[in-house]
Amino acid sequence: MNAIAKRDFQSYMHTFLGWLFIGVLWAFWSFFTANYNFLALNSSITSSLSASEILFLVLMPILCMRSFADEQRTRTDQLLFTSPVSVGKIVLGKFLGAAAVYTIPVLILCLYPLIFSAFGTVSFAQNYVGILGVWLYGLACIAICVFASSLTENPIIAAVLGFVFLFMGYLIPSIQNMVSNSTVSKILGVFDICQRFEAFLGGTFSVPALIYLLTVICLFLFLTAQVLQKRRFVISKGTFSIGAYSSVMIVIAIAAAVILNMAAAQMPESLQAVDLTSEGIYSLTDDTKDMLSSLDQDVTITVLNSEEKADDTITRLVKNYRAASSHIKLQYVDPVSDPSFISKYTDDTSNLYLNSLIVECGDRYKIVNSSDMYETTMDYQTYSQKTTGFDGEGQLTSAIDYVTSSDLPVIYRLTGHGETSLSTTFTDAMEKLNVDSKDLDLMQNDTVPDDAEAVLIYGPTSDLSTDDLSKLQTYCSKGGNLIFVADYEHPDLENFSKLLADFGVSVGNKLVLDSDSSRYYQYPFYLLPNVKTDDITSKIDNGYIMSPFSTAITTDTDNKNVTFTPLLETSEGAYLRGSVKSESDLQPTGDEAEQAYDVGVKAVRSDGGGTALVYSSIYIFNDNANQMVSGSNLNLFTGSVSAVVSTESSISIPVKEYADASLTIPAGTSMVLILVFVILIPVALLACGLVIWLRRRKR
Repeated sequence: MNAIAKRDFQSYMHTFLGWLFIGVLWAFWSFFTANYNFLALNSSITSSLSASEILFLVLMPILCMRSFADEQRTRTDQLLFTSPVSVGKIVLGKFLGAAAVYTIPVLILCLYPLIFSAFGTVSFAQNYVGILGVWLYGLACIAICVFASSLTENPIIAAVLGFVFLFMGYLIPSIQNMVSNSTVSKILGVFDICQRFEAFLGGTFSVPALIYLLTVICLFLFLTAQVLQKRRFVISKGTFSIGAYSSVMIVIAIAAAVILNMAAAQMPESLQAVDLTSEGIYSLTDDTKDMLSSLDQDVTITVLNSEEKADDTITRLVKNYRAASSHIKLQYVDPVSDPSFISKYTDDTSNLYLNSLIVECGDRYKIVNSSDMYETTMDYQTYSQKTTGFDGEGQLTSAIDYVTSSDLPVIYRLTGHGETSLSTTFTDAMEKLNVDSKDLDLMQNDTVPDDAEAVLIYGPTSDLSTDDLSKLQTYCSKGGNLIFVADYEHPDLENFSKLLADFGVSVGNKLVLDSDSSRYYQYPFYLLPNVKTDDITSKIDNGYIMSPFSTAITTDTDNKNVTFTPLLETSEGAYLRGSVKSESDLQPTGDEAEQAYDVGVKAVRSDGGGTALVYSSIYIFNDNANQMVSGSNLNLFTGSVSAVVSTESSISIPVKEYADASLTIPAGTSMVLILVFVILIPVALLACGLVIWLRRRKR
């Protein structure tokens, strides 16, 4: 076997075919890497590898077409059959020879993540599991093409057969989408080799996909051995039919392969795949696991699609929920074949898409639209929507929390005083927390409603009336909570100041600037205050909060009825400015005192009153500020809301970003890398093969 593998490998490398295969494959891989990584600055190589499905349709049949077909054409197969080597070892030797040639560019491919790491943060696990996937997929394609080569003595026909076999596998997903019968679709899915390859490109080490690809390799090598076995022996009429024996063995092998893959599919979801994505796209967070572990009611999750056609990412997600709790039940309903099912839950199906989820517990249910589970942005280079994040866990956890909760807390947003409206980013976050948000106009209400968990006062520009102040003070004295966000341009609101004074808090009328460059962004008034440790700030992973145009918050430390907890604090080099009209106003003069100022405070009354969360920047809960710190301001908002609502669980899982870390490659360096890897190395490989081929022809 080793001698055959060595002979075939040398045959590839002593002719132009092996070098041509390596050079062309490397050139295409490097071309896509140049586009996705060196130019688009993506730190993951998986996008570049996805083109392998198309490349292998042509390259693998060409690589393997001579494996057995040429041996038959030149009659050298008789030498193999008469050698003291079993047919199985002959087939394995031929396979290993071709696999060794293919493995050379794969090994070189392993250098790319190391090169990327010189220009940024790289998820090595995600990159190398993708390379493992493309290697296994390539080996499976080689096994299929070796089998095709054993069926004919014409290498061209062998190449065409190999292309046909691989192309049929490539078309399986499209054929499945055209088939309405679920049984037929499930049978077709057995032959979907591309789906198993793509499982590795998604950033997971998939055990069922690994077993499937290894099974394909072994099965086609076995089929090749059976084809050769029939050719090796000439059986007379009076002897046992090798054809019947071979047929029985083929049936047994296929049955064993089916059973093995069925067993792999029945493995616990937690063991089927290891999530290696940097954001943990396919894993459940600890918050969700804690909620599911305490779940004591049966919850049914219905996926609006057939199991065979359901979105792969959503399928993995819901299976993780089922694995985490015995109270989670999972079912698939295809609305095309059962249109009456959706009508039980909603009459408006115009915006309800396939792969949406219906979460149900008792009489309560919630619909999670598949479009809400994916975060998209407009790519202005291609003028198309680009998927940037997956919010499946956030939406599904919120839905389970909703259907298992008896009552939802309510936060009232004060209106009628020029307040700033929250963007949909922040209102959606409250909805994910299962906190109902309602407007409160005190002109239309004699009191703050009894079901109010808190009142949100966001950037008022005009003052409260005396009557409205009395209503809010009465509410707070009975344990009511406030979230107050000040507007630096309207600091002198007397009655609002009286309301805050009940909590021992006052907001200044001057801007806070910081002289410590690590505590601001670009300008000293775009503060990046220190984030203090508290339950409210526990979800802020990167340590940054953007608080532009903040004023100083002062607390009455002599007030023994209130406990103060700083949430956001400037550095010791902060100073105050009445206005900023020119560049000179940004710099400290030395005349003012420099000290640390609070720009976010929690005040808790011990006299039976409630809690006030006070922030001194009108822009703190703003989309632009939030994006500058990768969503940390949103985490502060959800932490603040969770702190003032009295629910057993108020969980908000942030969107998991699809985007990998970006590389920082200078334009000149990119051009050099592209020149070396896309042009020089492939040309050198082809030139080397050509020289070797010409020298051997002259001998």
